[in-house]
Amino acid sequence: MRRALQLAAVVFVFAAVSAGEVIDRVVATVNGQPILQSDWEVAIRCEAFLDQRPLQFTESSARATLDRLIDQELLRQQIRSFQLKPPDANVLRDRTAEIRSQIAGAKTDDGWKAALARYGLTQDEIEARLADQEEILRFIDVRLRPTVHVDRRNIETYYNETLLPELKEKGAQPVPLSEVSNKIEEILLQRLIDSQLTDLLRDLRQQSDIRIDSGVLPSETAQKQATR
Repeated sequence: MRRALQLAAVVFVFAAVSAGEVIDRVVATVNGQPILQSDWEVAIRCEAFLDQRPLQFTESSARATLDRLIDQELLRQQIRSFQLKPPDANVLRDRTAEIRSQIAGAKTDDGWKAALARYGLTQDEIEARLADQEEILRFIDVRLRPTVHVDRRNIETYYNETLLPELKEKGAQPVPLSEVSNKIEEILLQRLIDSQLTDLLRDLRQQSDIRIDSGVLPSETAQKQATR
């Protein structure tokens, strides 16, 4: 497994050098599709940026990000067979505006650029990340939502055993079931979809050829950026 990855990396580096491009490294392949070290490092920075948490590099967190990249690639390979339309530009613009509104000083263009720069990101990189997220969310909605159903009894159980005790604990007045029924249904639907997604990814991993270079970690550049 490792030998195959190393061979793939050598081939990629040779091609890059021949073309006069920046050298990159293959850290994993998913059914033959490479995940590059640069992809991994950008994903680490994007996750920290979107969560607005410090960019702290650890081996375990980096590995977790690589696992998520593998899952995303598995889903992208499924998406191709569904022939979904590209994410709407308005949706991506609204999502970007929402993120900017949650970051201090990022409402101005200069403030937004400074916020991205603190995480070593570019506008193109964050837009590509948001586009990937939107595409995967749409696929999950098309592929999994039709397979789940919440009946009235489940909604009533959640209302009586979860919502009402929570309201009581907070000292809030109870609300009629009729007013929150739709919200409860969506909560329960999302739980079922999450469970279905976990099962789907497990099955895809079992059916796929996934190769990981276990000796690779993000570069020293990524680690230095993480300590800023």
